[in-house]
Amino acid sequence: MAITTLAGCTNIKDDSDRTRTEGALGGAAVGAAAGAGAGALLKKTPGGAAAGAAIGAAVGGAAGAAYGDSVAKKKEGYAAKESVLDAQITGLNHQIAVRKDYNEKLRALVADKEKQLATVLAADRAAGPTVVEFDLRTSIYTKVEEIDREAKSWQETIDAHKAVLQKSTDDPHHADLQKAIDELSEQRAELLRQRATLAGINDKLKK
Repeated sequence: MAITTLAGCTNIKDDSDRTRTEGALGGAAVGAAAGAGAGALLKKTPGGAAAGAAIGAAVGGAAGAAYGDSVAKKKEGYAAKESVLDAQITGLNHQIAVRKDYNEKLRALVADKEKQLATVLAADRAAGPTVVEFDLRTSIYTKVEEIDREAKSWQETIDAHKAVLQKSTDDPHHADLQKAIDELSEQRAELLRQRATLAGINDKLKK
């Protein structure tokens, strides 16, 4: 009967409830068997075996329930930890996508500024800086300041995720988080490369 009842546990959808139920029923079955044997030996009667089985089932059921609850809590802890890391990776991938978009727009802007630089350098500058040159310098200076703020923010994000990574070495998604952090680091490196190009444009204007 215990085996049949345990088989019925497969219909329990919630894993934690199923684990707790299986622990209680398993403990009851083992306890009943042990209690029946002890009762039969002590009282030498069928009634003794039945009484022993009842007592054993109660004691075993309680012990099994406690064990099942312990296992269920461990499973719940593992699941919670995994879901937190999954959510972090999902959020980080979204941030990477946003940074990629920022860098793509930045590359387009840098290309436009380089065209403006070529126009300024080709013009007669003997009379001093033109309005176009002044606007180019000012816009580049403003953009470089913005990039510096972004670079700092991106590094703070990377450092925060690295701190989580160090605490999750035994997590199955550790490698996935490391990969995402590396991708974000590469986007920051690209950001700094574009910054260097912009700063270089202003350096050329000084000549």
